[in-house]
Amino acid sequence: MYSRTVSESPESIVADGTAQFGTFSNPPQKLDIKGIKAPFGGIPIPAFLTNFRIKSRLAYMFSIGDYIGMVEFFDDKLFGLAEVIFWYRSTGKKFVYHTFMLPRFRFVPIRLDKAACVNHKKSRYIRISWNRKRDRISLVFSVKGDASRPAATGMFVSHFSDPLHSELVVVAPAPTTRRCSASWLTAMCTEGSLNLLAGKKTPAVPMRNTSGLAFMVMNRTYYRYHSKSKMMCGLGDYEGRKLLFRFTMTNMDSEEADDCNENVVVFDGKLTPMPAVTITHPFGSGKTWIVQDTESMVDLTFTPVSISKRVLSILVMRTDYSAIFGTFDGVLLTGTGEKLTLKNFPGIVKKSRLRI
Repeated sequence: MYSRTVSESPESIVADGTAQFGTFSNPPQKLDIKGIKAPFGGIPIPAFLTNFRIKSRLAYMFSIGDYIGMVEFFDDKLFGLAEVIFWYRSTGKKFVYHTFMLPRFRFVPIRLDKAACVNHKKSRYIRISWNRKRDRISLVFSVKGDASRPAATGMFVSHFSDPLHSELVVVAPAPTTRRCSASWLTAMCTEGSLNLLAGKKTPAVPMRNTSGLAFMVMNRTYYRYHSKSKMMCGLGDYEGRKLLFRFTMTNMDSEEADDCNENVVVFDGKLTPMPAVTITHPFGSGKTWIVQDTESMVDLTFTPVSISKRVLSILVMRTDYSAIFGTFDGVLLTGTGEKLTLKNFPGIVKKSRLRI
């Protein structure tokens, strides 16, 4: 059965101009990949130029009450993007809220002990924050509605000390060892509420404080000029136990992706690093997706229920992506060899392409 070495994290991800590759059980103080010497073809380009190729993302996937969704920040150095999207699980109805953030020093923070990522617009207030001393991870948003969607508010709180909380840091080649991708993965239980506010034609849909699941990922990568990625995340209960999993596939993965990748399964708080996977949709992204590995630990299909597509062009940057709510069916194998047979298990898929 597949296994991977998980070790203590180094003090710094980059030391003496070289990335410290590996899978680490505890986070360093900062998720910072600046300082790599000559990351592009060995050419000694000034650091302030190569640093512009570092892009950052912070994503918070959640499943709570009748809703499943995702909040995501993208930091392009010169500007930022943020999105709140969630679905009503029983009907597949989607609610999508976007915002554009003007230039500032940094949108996605680098500190892993205490930090916040915030969009301050009154019509799109979004904040993801964490503080280890206060034992708290939180998501707060308040988004204004319009004729096609109601206003909504949400607040979710998790705790580092929760027995079901688990985290992992992965530093991998991207795709060569001259460049790297660093990710902080956090799986957790959460408590809070998501409320739809009353509009001119729609009634309020309040939610009492309830429990749910969340998966947070912060990533920094030296991006290619053209990048592609696919991400799958499942969150829910399996026979009365908490199950979360996340699989990714990008054109920046290294050839030895089995040794170092972001794929994980978290079952009742026990986190298992997983092998590299292949994610395909042979009949189109609106039809059945397939995710499999070569170690017989992952064999799943994903059936879309509701799709949100967006194309955005800003200066020389162009991105198009699809966020999809649907259900997983198939088999997962945990690190202890336990076989999990999934049927109509809720989850989210995101497919994106980016040109910078």
